[in-house]
Amino acid sequence: MPTIAEGEAAGLKIFSRGADPDFARGTYELPVQETIASHLSAGDVFYDIGANIGFFSLIAARRVGPDGQVYAYEPVPRNASAIERSRDANGLGWLHVFADAVGSKTGHAELLLARHLGGATLATVSMPPDMNGRLEVRMTTIDASIAEHGLRPPSLVKVDVEGAEMDVFRGMVATLNTHRPKIICEIDDATKAGADRKAREITDFLASVGYITSPLPLAYANDGWQVSHLLAQPMTM
Repeated sequence: MPTIAEGEAAGLKIFSRGADPDFARGTYELPVQETIASHLSAGDVFYDIGANIGFFSLIAARRVGPDGQVYAYEPVPRNASAIERSRDANGLGWLHVFADAVGSKTGHAELLLARHLGGATLATVSMPPDMNGRLEVRMTTIDASIAEHGLRPPSLVKVDVEGAEMDVFRGMVATLNTHRPKIICEIDDATKAGADRKAREITDFLASVGYITSPLPLAYANDGWQVSHLLAQPMTM
């Protein structure tokens, strides 16, 4: 199991078989790493929605320490298992993994798997270009998960769900209204026009519940597939 070489996760071990080598290098999405680290303190609570192999969960778990909590939601079984292996290798017992998809309602959903470990999508959202299987998964909402498991409310939430962002937000309105966490949201699309449309929809929705959004520095050159990140923070009353 490699040790992460640099960045906010430097020195932590990560089970990264088949994943982007930038995870093990520690160079993956540096603006997101830095934003997570700068908005979490000891004792805080981080929700990683669409956690992939848990790279950001590891950063958050180290930042919040044993008085904090990290809840990683990842419906792809091999990814959820990788998070647990990395957690155990680093002794981060306050990192909890839920092998659930997160959306706007509870029940079950069809997940379309992809060869790229982070590319699985809900069948109701889109089809990955490198699709290589289907899987029925449990679906939850953040509001329901907090109630079902007695979770501590979030200080910071990261959302990376391959096009299902609005469903996630619709399923956590009570959490947003009551607990006012900060949010990091990834937006991606094949075209700049598509990415801009998604960003406007998310920005408008979050504004309706009292949030203001700002873009993070770009993590990618965006000379092909478009990827960007937003930071949303509750408006001061």
